[in-house]
Amino acid sequence: MKRIGIIGAGEIGRAIVTGLCDGDDEAPEVFLSPRGAGTAAELSGRFETVRVCAGNQEVVDRSEVVIIAVRGRDRHEALAGLRVDGGRTVVSVMAGVGIDDLRRTLATEAPLVRAIPLPAARERRSVTVTYPSHPVADSLFERLGGVLPVEDEAAFNVFSALTGSPR
Repeated sequence: MKRIGIIGAGEIGRAIVTGLCDGDDEAPEVFLSPRGAGTAAELSGRFETVRVCAGNQEVVDRSEVVIIAVRGRDRHEALAGLRVDGGRTVVSVMAGVGIDDLRRTLATEAPLVRAIPLPAARERRSVTVTYPSHPVADSLFERLGGVLPVEDEAAFNVFSALTGSPR
């Protein structure tokens, strides 16, 4: 995976970018949404492979993997009208938004994965719980400290409650 898009540049989005790009000679191209413009500009100034896109559709169009890192309550505004074809993998790090809900919001047949990366991803020390297991997502989070796929969404929700915040 050489092209990663991130919609949302808050704490977790920033941690993922930093973990993928800081001191890594094989850093992927990262395309950031203009949401959180100050953070996006700071990250693109800091890392040579990071670019800020004009809008969220451009993030999707340029990426093989799209990470949705907005607050769950902001998802309808952030994702409205996005077209995500089946050739991309979508990873949601939104708390409290299940796979079925995300599929309805995006109206896509693309593979969808939920993940719980922690801020320690910036130092590549976050073991990230995922559901369902997917080779692209698993490879991404291995780079950030490790991956722990779980068998069902109920188990994922338990980990989410134990490790996350109800944003």
